[in-house]
Amino acid sequence: MTAVRSGAIGVIGAGAVGQGVAMLLAAGGWCESVRIVSRTGLSARALVTDLEDMCQVTGSSVRAIHTTSPRELASCEAVVVCPRAEFVNTNRTNVRMAGLNANAPVVATLARTLAHYQGLVVMVTNPVDIMARLFAEVSGCRRVYGVGTNTDSARYRLALAAQLGVAVEGVRGHVIGEHGDQAVVCASSTSVNGHPVAVPVGRIRRELADRPARINAGLGRTRCGPAGAVIAALRVGLGLEDRVVELSVNHENRWLGIPLRFTAGTPTVCLPRLDAAEARQLVAADVKLRDAYQPLARLYAPAHPSQKEKTAVTRTATRIATATQAATVTSNSTVVTDWALRYFGPWWNATSTTPAPDAPVNADVNPDQVTEITQRVADHPHEETVYANTGMLIHRDSDGTVFAAQPEDKTAYKAEPGGPLHIYGCEDVPVALAAARLVREVVRGRLLADGWSILHASAVVRDGQAVLTFGDKGAGKTTVGLLLARAGWQLLANDRVFIRPEDGRLRVLPWPSAAAIGLGLLDALGWYDQVRERVQRGEQLHPTQHQKVTDAIHSGSRTPLWKESGKELKPQFFPDQLHSWLGLTLATEGHAARILFPQIIPGAEPTALDEERTVREADFFTASTEDRYPDVFGFLPTETTSTEPLRDRLGELPQHTLNLGHDVKANTDMLTQVASA
Repeated sequence: MTAVRSGAIGVIGAGAVGQGVAMLLAAGGWCESVRIVSRTGLSARALVTDLEDMCQVTGSSVRAIHTTSPRELASCEAVVVCPRAEFVNTNRTNVRMAGLNANAPVVATLARTLAHYQGLVVMVTNPVDIMARLFAEVSGCRRVYGVGTNTDSARYRLALAAQLGVAVEGVRGHVIGEHGDQAVVCASSTSVNGHPVAVPVGRIRRELADRPARINAGLGRTRCGPAGAVIAALRVGLGLEDRVVELSVNHENRWLGIPLRFTAGTPTVCLPRLDAAEARQLVAADVKLRDAYQPLARLYAPAHPSQKEKTAVTRTATRIATATQAATVTSNSTVVTDWALRYFGPWWNATSTTPAPDAPVNADVNPDQVTEITQRVADHPHEETVYANTGMLIHRDSDGTVFAAQPEDKTAYKAEPGGPLHIYGCEDVPVALAAARLVREVVRGRLLADGWSILHASAVVRDGQAVLTFGDKGAGKTTVGLLLARAGWQLLANDRVFIRPEDGRLRVLPWPSAAAIGLGLLDALGWYDQVRERVQRGEQLHPTQHQKVTDAIHSGSRTPLWKESGKELKPQFFPDQLHSWLGLTLATEGHAARILFPQIIPGAEPTALDEERTVREADFFTASTEDRYPDVFGFLPTETTSTEPLRDRLGELPQHTLNLGHDVKANTDMLTQVASA
């Protein structure tokens, strides 16, 4: 079987197509589990039992799971929506449109249940173009695709190959627009073995109408073709393969079936050339679908500003400053600049300011630029790296301009030599995340050029005196910082700090970032219940938090979660939430006064050791050792400064090597005594 490459996939509806989709997923072996929901539960339980038999016979590792509510699918990587309301279809024309009023309330209810779901949604329920739009606009989900035109296109290629007596593999052509009577056969751009052909459009249209009718007459429902179309949509949408698939999607505020070229899960529109008649047909399809959707919108869909309205707002700017360095981010979205105010305000100085043309970071919601830059990078030689735990593709032009794309986040970047960095995204939050990271990198580069270094350490401050805690991963840097902050110190940083000799002392500044606190530590420190209560009320932690962590908090689980790599998955707090949620006080700077080297040993009594441990080269972050934020855009100084003088200065401070256990009170008592010595 194919190695597991994806997580859980949910299927809503256990009818003809739902059964086919679930069977293909279970047999395919490329997902972890298939979670099935149906209206009554009886059909879902029966399907799960049947799939269990199949998986046992075939040796598939995919688990079939019956879930009682669509809410339980929130942690899935993708959800297939294919329920069908009870109604008798008597239509002889517009057959798929017959389910409009019957299926709309079912789909709208599911959309409200899965509001703001972060995964991929594949809509099957007819009329699929309208149901996909309804689900997207009611739920607020960002990645909703309707299947239908990919099945139509496959049928077109099969029919044309049969008409012309050629192998179907050589036929290139699309059916776009409505999945229904207003489907547009793109005859003018169709080719066979690379050559244009005369398409008998009338005969092809009759075959496209007759083919599903023949299937329905013999089987009652089409199932295998649509199920295969769902699998194709899932695989490209989840980034498991790259190719062109025709899907219904919102393009220029029109929900129509169009060809999309998927690269690492990111779609690029690749509409075929249309002649005048085909263009008129496409407009007619759009008008028909719009007219049919409007009554549903008034009943079910909240009013949302269009994308153009969102991106036409007045530009705003936020200035971020610390020590003697500063940088400004501007945006066409107030979400981006408000995010920077919130993110940097507690630890650095962030203020609203007037937008300036020379701002070093410009971060805009602009899907067209994302598409253009992503395609440019894909079409040219490029390198790959991982930036902020997400894959990034980078192309460097001959003039030094850097183009980059993160298809998973639907963000793209352009940086000209000596000019500002331009960040583009399809949605506000990914742009805000990228802007915060990169404006921090601008400030970081300027601080490093001004003689600052970065230590891998947590820090707390009392009366201006900073206690730094060093150690490898898992040694307890964050734990020590939080225990002391909980005991009355001010938290300066939970993972890394800036440091520089000044006026005979070592001045320390924070590194603003989301704070990661493990579920077990959150529970041990007595914060779990209050965090869970806030999350259940609908308050949000930092969006980089893994969905499994959010699910665990909702369910009340306090058991630590781990990736296969061995890295713990942790709740992620905005800097301001350390105060507003956990009651900690934050510091904006201090002077290094003491160093701790802890080691957490389960069951151990807190003990001060006589062992000597000095600050090492590995305790510094440099451009060559940076593991999360490589210097893609050249913000950091090219020359490295020796850390030896600073290490010598740190070596002059009082230092303590400690063993800590899991007793919070005993650990706190020991740390308070040592830090106050």
